[in-house]
Amino acid sequence: MAFQEIDGKLVKNFTFKSQTELAQFLLKVAKHADEMHHHPDCKIYKAFQLEITLFTQDKNEITQLDHHLADIIESL
Repeated sequence: MAFQEIDGKLVKNFTFKSQTELAQFLLKVAKHADEMHHHPDCKIYKAFQLEITLFTQDKNEITQLDHHLADIIESL
């Protein structure tokens, strides 16, 4: 399932088999986000689930940068 627009933000939930797998994935996301100088909101819950939200705060909207990072995350 791709990122979905919810309340004006791009959101996707991921489920992993272990906390280690989740952490490794999140580190990959963080490295790409740092390179782009664009940082998602990430919420870990129930130990193996991760919610990523993309939204450009200074523009107060979803921008091309959000879509680009979503595409990168999808490719991971």
